Amino acid sequence: MGLPLGAMLKGRYRILARLGEGGMGSVYQVEDTRRPGVPWAMKELLDDLTAPPDEVEQAKKRFDDEIALMKRLHHPLLPTYHDDFTDGGKRFFVMEFIPGSTLEERLAATSAPLPERDVLRWMIGICDALAYLHGQKPPIIMRDLKPGNIMITPDGNVRLIDLGIARTYKPGQLSNTENLGTMTYASPEHLGRTQTNALSDIYSLGATMYHLLTHHEPAPLETPMPGGLRRYAPALSEATEAAVIRAMDLDPAHRFQSASEMRAALARCLALLAPPAPQRASKPVSTSSGVGAHGVRPPASRPPAPAPRPAASPSPSPAAKAPAVTVCPRCGHRNRPTARFCAHDGTPLVAGAVPHVPVAPVVMRAPVTRATTATLSIQLANEAYAARRYGPAVHQCRSAIALNAGDCDIYMLLGRSLQALGQFSDAAEAFGEAARLRPTLEALKLEGSAAYAAARYDLAQIAFTRARALDGQDPALCYQLALVTIELGQLAQAEGDLRDALALRSKYPEAEAALKRVLALRKAAR
Repeated sequence: MGLPLGAMLKGRYRILARLGEGGMGSVYQVEDTRRPGVPWAMKELLDDLTAPPDEVEQAKKRFDDEIALMKRLHHPLLPTYHDDFTDGGKRFFVMEFIPGSTLEERLAATSAPLPERDVLRWMIGICDALAYLHGQKPPIIMRDLKPGNIMITPDGNVRLIDLGIARTYKPGQLSNTENLGTMTYASPEHLGRTQTNALSDIYSLGATMYHLLTHHEPAPLETPMPGGLRRYAPALSEATEAAVIRAMDLDPAHRFQSASEMRAALARCLALLAPPAPQRASKPVSTSSGVGAHGVRPPASRPPAPAPRPAASPSPSPAAKAPAVTVCPRCGHRNRPTARFCAHDGTPLVAGAVPHVPVAPVVMRAPVTRATTATLSIQLANEAYAARRYGPAVHQCRSAIALNAGDCDIYMLLGRSLQALGQFSDAAEAFGEAARLRPTLEALKLEGSAAYAAARYDLAQIAFTRARALDGQDPALCYQLALVTIELGQLAQAEGDLRDALALRSKYPEAEAALKRVLALRKAAR
């Protein structure tokens, strides 16, 4: 039986709503009366009086393990830990409340495949979260990645919400102590012949994408055949289907070898998608032809004009009268009319391009791929920051930096996003790197302010001193430097800085008050 609404736990947490119940606990929305107005999620460990004692103990251990994981993980796509306690003999822990709907709920509501562009964007974020988890020492393996554990917030961001059966990878151990997970999305390693590892999560992510893109659950422990996904979703791109098939390979050696590698592949798939065609409200939309990856294309009012051809070109064949396509000039692949890159080899496209007989297979070159991926990350970072979605802005900035696109501007954007999230120490480091690349007054001021907020006073003093060297006539810089030196106990230096501030601005109440305090402290110290 669930806890009644309005019940108070630990003298501060009031039950507002029941959110759901899982295999080992119930989840409630609660209010922390010490921080009114902020909703939290609270998980309760359920008591199963009919379960054998060893299963009860195992459930308690998993619950405590989840709390331990939550305490030490800090990533914008993971819920943050708030509190844990025992009340009335029952165990609880409180974490960030994430509004929205799970991808499982979205699938049920739409009863259709989800848009390819959205799925790619969301799964790129999940790859970021997995890369963070797998990068812990020892690595943390999700083990139960599925649509029900992925939340889409009202502003369209993706979050990973349940670490209930996540575990640390144990080097040298042949198999898992427990084989937990949902079989639809489980890798062969989940069966216990070997230990689940980071590549097991890659398989589960591929299976999750299969379900989202086709609205059909994948067959357990079966690698899809080429064309298998597009049988259910004909508009799906070949590149995205190939990425899902590779992730779901039964042989771990043939999958993507890291979440970062899969992220790069999905980013390439996203970059290759044609932009959504603009919808014209004045014309009806046909559902009989022109279906694209993200909807239907309005039919043209007249046949498209033929593309100009060289004088030596052969006369148009009957195929030339078919609906317009964009043909890759390098490999001859017939792409969608609005495609910007060839879906087969990534070549930039020009509308009406004439095919040439390919001399040899074309392989996408790594430098082009990295540059395209980095450009996409920078674009997504700027869009997320402009929309005040600071968490996604942070990991898009970091993705661009990882692809060697870390210039002063991207570090400044990273610092501003981290500052907006209240992560002042990391923000100070980002601003510091921006100042190293281009020592501007703005970067140094922001570095000093973030370092001061993070109580990193030595770093703040260096930043403000360098800024003052660039602009010695700014009274605010003198005042900020004085606040830092007060915290460092350098009272004589603080007095000098404050007198400089007042010399530059005669009416400066904050500096006057600070000077009085410094003089009193110096007098008391004599």
